[in-house]
Amino acid sequence: MSTVDRLDGDVSVVWTADHEFTVGGTAFAVVEFGASGRGSRPGPTSPGALPIYKSRDQIESYIDLIAALPASRVVELGIKAGGSTALLAQLVRPTKLVAVDIAPHPVKALETFLDAHGLRDAVRPYYGVDQADRPRLTNIVEEELGADLLDLVIDDASHLRGPTRASFDVLFPRLRQDGVLVIEDWSWEHAIASKLVLALSPDGPPEQVPRSDLLQTFGALGMSSETLAPLRSGEFLSDLVAEIVVAKADGDATIGDVTIGPFVTEIRRGPQQAAESDLAAALRSGAHVLYVGSMDTDDERQLAPAGMRRLVVVSPDPPGGRGNLPAATTHVGVDPSSAPPHEIVRHVGEAAFDLVIDGTRPDATRARELASVLLPRVAPGGNYLLRGWPHLIAPRPTAESDAQWRRMPRLLLELILGVGEWGGTIEEVRFGGDWLTVRPGAHRLTVGGFDMSRLYNDHFESLGRP
Repeated sequence: MSTVDRLDGDVSVVWTADHEFTVGGTAFAVVEFGASGRGSRPGPTSPGALPIYKSRDQIESYIDLIAALPASRVVELGIKAGGSTALLAQLVRPTKLVAVDIAPHPVKALETFLDAHGLRDAVRPYYGVDQADRPRLTNIVEEELGADLLDLVIDDASHLRGPTRASFDVLFPRLRQDGVLVIEDWSWEHAIASKLVLALSPDGPPEQVPRSDLLQTFGALGMSSETLAPLRSGEFLSDLVAEIVVAKADGDATIGDVTIGPFVTEIRRGPQQAAESDLAAALRSGAHVLYVGSMDTDDERQLAPAGMRRLVVVSPDPPGGRGNLPAATTHVGVDPSSAPPHEIVRHVGEAAFDLVIDGTRPDATRARELASVLLPRVAPGGNYLLRGWPHLIAPRPTAESDAQWRRMPRLLLELILGVGEWGGTIEEVRFGGDWLTVRPGAHRLTVGGFDMSRLYNDHFESLGRP
């Protein structure tokens, strides 16, 4: 049965099956990765359907991104079978879409699509281009776009830290204010490593995850020694994501919000345009709110009109009421900056909240202690907000050169990697200006959980990080 996933102007996305959809009359076939990196279609598809190597969830996330981001100048790194380039051309209707791939030969299906739709001027594929070749990539973008700024960059190429960093250095500075650079599959090395650690652990994986299932999943990937080299070196693409987060915490104004999801990391170009605060945005869906810390006047003003049915405030002094807080406000007279976490839980109880806010501006150790008891209070589909996250990252020592990943406190590492785990406990983490927003997944997060503590225990102990 056909379903219209989105109708935007004259562009409709129609799913004819879970593995096939059409956009503007062009059929696309979802292709899943199988052994040795080869792709397989999960079912029969229409003749001539363009293959696209993304899951349905990934495709729908791009539909949402493009619907929210006006884009006419786009760069895509990684053409593969041509389906993603054709999809972008149909969704964005770009004035210029530059696509590059390291493979030396043109993709016949894409070339046919461009000719059939008269898109030769708007869509410009380049083959035999390594994304790590900074001069070549710079020349291509300057030749095609001149001084025009980019709206969107999608990196679905090597998925390796070094080449990804090289193209990031070339393309991110060319983004317009509030433009977005997307890094796909940012966590693939960590996901494989964590699953392998679970499978090969002397103690075995958790009872609910049979060892045979883990080993079968890993073996089905059929990855070569070259592909697995980053796992041996310990240099993960997720290191680059952490490096970008650290740069934002250090005050790099060119980096706007950094949103980390299970498929992609989105980095916005700063300084960002004025918009509602992270707190105001979160409050729009928060009927039941737990606020930990002393509220300032601005917080009270934002909380007042939010339409809450219940508000619980944990602070040494009651809220001042300057913002006309809801009548159903409960004050717990405990100082959350020093009280033992179990004391907070004793007063709050086991109730779940749509929105849990830590407004204490804690240090790294205290932030993790509070998160361990506050995250489990978040109801399914709810959010956890932490104020002052940049201060959790210690200033870089003068002698330190390239150890940004090591500077990440344990809580932030666990949240980031909680998104990247297979069956991860976190749906999304967004690093805003002063607020960190966490959307827990279906599985409740236990800070210091099995996967991360097993994989990173020695690393954390050697660093002595809180």
